[in-house]
Amino acid sequence: MKIKALIAVCIGSIIPVGAMAMGNPASIFCEQMGGHSVIAKLPSGDEIGLCYLSDKKIVEEWTLFRMFDGKKPADRNNPFR
Repeated sequence: MKIKALIAVCIGSIIPVGAMAMGNPASIFCEQMGGHSVIAKLPSGDEIGLCYLSDKKIVEEWTLFRMFDGKKPADRNNPFR
């Protein structure tokens, strides 16, 4: 038992605190794009993250994130502006 506790302490000291508290990258990207994130529950019971953008556009968060490789495009290249 002492070994498990020691391993947990060692791992905890290696991983930066910010990494443990980091949010969902797709949700963060949604906010960077000027939207707000909402969790929607599907009839199956699964949950998905939706990004509500300006002009009432709604995109699944991970789809949006992958469309732009997680990098906010310049305004002229942004289809959601």
